Amino acid sequence: MQILKPLLEMGRADWRAGAPAPRHWRILFTLAVAVFSGGVAYWLIGRADYTSDLLHFWFATRTFLGGGDPYTVPLPVQLNPGLDPALYPLPTYLLFAPFAGLPLALAGGAFMAFGAGLAAWGVSGTGMVRAPIFLSAPFLLSLSLGQWSPLLVGAMLVPWASWLLVAKPNMGLAAWIARPDWKTAVAVCVIVAASVTITPDWPASWIANVGNREEKFIPLLRPGGFLLVLSVLAWRRPEGRLLMAMSLMPQALFFYDQLLLWLVPRTFRQSLILSVCSFLAFLAWQHGLAPGDFYVKEAVPFAYSLYLVSLAMLLWNWWGDRGARPPVGPGPA
Repeated sequence: MQILKPLLEMGRADWRAGAPAPRHWRILFTLAVAVFSGGVAYWLIGRADYTSDLLHFWFATRTFLGGGDPYTVPLPVQLNPGLDPALYPLPTYLLFAPFAGLPLALAGGAFMAFGAGLAAWGVSGTGMVRAPIFLSAPFLLSLSLGQWSPLLVGAMLVPWASWLLVAKPNMGLAAWIARPDWKTAVAVCVIVAASVTITPDWPASWIANVGNREEKFIPLLRPGGFLLVLSVLAWRRPEGRLLMAMSLMPQALFFYDQLLLWLVPRTFRQSLILSVCSFLAFLAWQHGLAPGDFYVKEAVPFAYSLYLVSLAMLLWNWWGDRGARPPVGPGPA
């Protein structure tokens, strides 16, 4: 039983890195982040001739709600030069449905305000040391593209919202491995089962669309990625399991998927260093772009570098508290 005890404690470990902020400050902080994020996303996503990621699942959700098949009806070619098909599972479109009736820019602003607000509520409830996450390149790129990453961070830090991890299976699975919770697993299974009841063939259509996507990479298989195996040394802690699981997941090494790495730092200084490193990597990527470059692929080594910075922080913290047991107890409300 002594061997199994750490496994049983995994689901009880929480993400606290400090004392929660007073409730009134949490509310003000959450509102400030939500309003700022919503406004920036509204402006960025609403730019003329700009194709955001949100445009794809906004269009796919509207197609589904209109009785069409989002997996066979792509965006018009003038808005989708790469002819990308629908790349999300059906539960993602069901979750986005409340926003799909709005015009694109307004839908993007409202969606990102909700996701960033949930992340802010989670950060303020688990220690403000992670506040620099909102000053990072992955967060800014998430606002620009209309990505799910802020919402996933919130789902990880706010227990009652953990079922939202179903929206992005690769990162959601890594998040669940970091802090396994059977209530979350049951909720996700119920949502998936309900979606299959609505459209029985969507899993096959989705898998056919996402198969062999060139812009998805597994960090562990990148040059030097074998070093990420060292994260197993901190497997007793949720941030160790998170880094280990994320390194195994196919993902877009385009900064936004790496936003979850901000749950690895345990101090404000570490979180700020990771944010500074993210902007240095982002600017280095931008500086090196040449006309005609496949800019998503060119970003890979720069976004990947955030894994190595996070690994260094993880090992530093692990070395500093060797033999310490992971914190257990209830998560924030």
